[in-house]
Formats: sequence, structure tokens, C-alpha cells
Amino acid sequence: MPMETNPWIIGLKAARANLVPGLILQGAAFALLASYYLLPAVTRALDEVAVWQVRYGVPFSFASYLFFCGIVPYLFCLALPSLRPKEPGKALLFALGVWSFAGLILPQFYAFQTYLYGSAADVRTLTLKIITDQCGYTAFFASPYIAITHLWKDRGYRWSAIAPLLGRGWYRRLVIPNLVMNWVIWIPSLLVIYSLPASLQSHVAGLIGGFWALMSLQIAAHTQSR
Repeated sequence: MPMETNPWIIGLKAARANLVPGLILQGAAFALLASYYLLPAVTRALDEVAVWQVRYGVPFSFASYLFFCGIVPYLFCLALPSLRPKEPGKALLFALGVWSFAGLILPQFYAFQTYLYGSAADVRTLTLKIITDQCGYTAFFASPYIAITHLWKDRGYRWSAIAPLLGRGWYRRLVIPNLVMNWVIWIPSLLVIYSLPASLQSHVAGLIGGFWALMSLQIAAHTQSR
């Protein structure tokens, strides 16, 4: 059977392959949203996080995002022999570098969205924020950034090894498949993120992102062990 080369189809197949963990992720996200508005204990806990965010600002949101998306998945990989990196030191520096930068950028993007569209959770505001997120921030920064940095990691942290892959058509080959899967999996989760107060959005995004990373790693571990 010939290998599929259409990036849109590759992305849709990847989304279908990850349908179950994606549904689990979305279910957990909506459960968190419902709990925030319906369960006083959850409301108090998350409101305390919001207070810390107001008090400590960028350093707090940065540390939270780095912890959930970078440190926790790294420790998970160390705990599983099938996923343990060959060079743990380099893998740690990679996780710190990649997710530190993302942890600085994402909260500023959310703040910019609030500035542009306000903090309401009505249909119009949510739609505008999700479109700007997925067709702007994700399409032109987040997906290319993650694709290139992880390709660099997979090729032994050598730019010379990935330079030939970044020529003509690189976006179509490297980014679109991940972007399509991202749209399918993440758009429902963004409904949750943007329905929460602005001071909680980057923290919940980090929590959901970390949860998704752990599920993806678990799938990888199961696949490699077969």
C-alpha cells in the first residue's frame, strides 16, 4: 500500500487514531468547567489560583505552564523504560527551553485576546477567540514552533540534520498534519478555556496540555511495547 502524502488526510487519520484519548481530554475539560460553576469547593480552589495569578503575574503563569507541559511529561518519560530518553540531561534542557518560551508567550496571547474581544463567555466572543487562536496563533506560531523544535530533538539536536527538511513545502509537510489534528482535538477544549476567567485560562490550558501529553506518551509506550 502506498504511503499517504496528503497532509490533510494524514492529519485526519492522526485525529481519528487519537479519538478516544481526545474524547477523554474533552470530557475532563468540560467536567472541570462544570465543576467550577457548580461545585463551591472547586470554585474556591480555582479562585485561589486566580488570586495568585493576579498577585504574582507572569512568573506564576510561566511556572505553571512549564510544570504541566514540560516537567510532568519529562518525569513521566523517565519513569517508563520504553520512553526514557537516551540523553536525559539534553531532554530536560529541551523541555525547559521549549516550554519556558511557550509559557512566556501563551499568557500574553490570552491577555491580548481579552484586550481585543473582552472577557465575556458569549457565543460571539468565544467564536472570535477560538478562530483567532486556531487560525492565527496556532497556525502561524504554536504548530510550526512545536513541529520544528521536536523535529530538531528527534534528529539529535542538530540543525544541519533538519535544514534540508525546511525547504520548499515544509509547512505543508510538517505543520498541516499536526494542525489538522490540533483543530479536531483542541477546539472543544478551547471552549472550556475561554469560558473561564482570564486569570485562569493559561493555567487550565497548561493542565489540559499536560494531560494530553501524558495520554500521548502512554499511547506511545503501549505501541512500542507491543
